[in-house]
Amino acid sequence: MNNSNSSISRHYHQLNSEQRGQIQALLDSGITSCSAIAREVGCHKSTISREIRRGSVRQRDHNYLLYEHYYADTA
Repeated sequence: MNNSNSSISRHYHQLNSEQRGQIQALLDSGITSCSAIAREVGCHKSTISREIRRGSVRQRDHNYLLYEHYYADTA
C-alpha cells in the first residue's frame, strides 16, 4: 500500500558533529535528562535517547568496575 498522496511530509536529518559534541558536553556537565538535552540541541528527545544509546561505550575504571560513557566520535 503506497501512501504517496499523504499530506504529511516528514523531513529527517542526521545530527551533525557539532550537535553530537554538544550532547557529550551536556552529559559530561551532569545533565542526564533526554528532554533537557533535546531542548538545548533542538531535536526530539527520542533522537537524543537513540544517539546516547548508539554512542555509549562500556569501559572499566581503575577499580575494574564497568561504567558507560558517551563519546561523540563513536556515534
